[in-house]
Amino acid sequence: MRILSILTCLLLFSGCSVQSSQLSAVMGLFKTPAADISLNSWSVKYANYEAIVYPVTMPQGTLFSNKAGDQVLFDGWSVRRVSGLGLRGQEYQNSDIEDERTFTRGSRTLAVHNCDKWKQKQQSGKKQFSQYCEDVKAYSNSILVAEDGSIRVIRQVVDDRYNALTLTKLN
Repeated sequence: MRILSILTCLLLFSGCSVQSSQLSAVMGLFKTPAADISLNSWSVKYANYEAIVYPVTMPQGTLFSNKAGDQVLFDGWSVRRVSGLGLRGQEYQNSDIEDERTFTRGSRTLAVHNCDKWKQKQQSGKKQFSQYCEDVKAYSNSILVAEDGSIRVIRQVVDDRYNALTLTKLN
């Protein structure tokens, strides 16, 4: 009698399947082809160093990084943190208070530069944003924006030795 009950249950439930729309959605993510990360690659140049990095959106801004440990944090206007890139030791950081940009490495202040507000110039459908800064030397930071509104080139001084870092969109 017990075997008959088990067989009856198996026959009744064999046609049923349990489905979850959430599980199906998650499983669908694994079935779709992976996005080609190389389509969103950037070149980073700093001093004598050059590498390919990939952007990741974070609450603080966009972090450009790679497997070698290179990291560049861009807040939408300024490069705020740089590590890796052939540097030894602690990362470079900078912060702005009014018109002063303070460059630090670890807890040590390296320099304070005076920087103007960003200015925009339109040319051939592209927008060029530039910022004039000075301390012992004068220099300009720049951001080039394409017609579609995407940033194409970021060039900014990121340390007390006036070394510029350049990020260039490759695709």
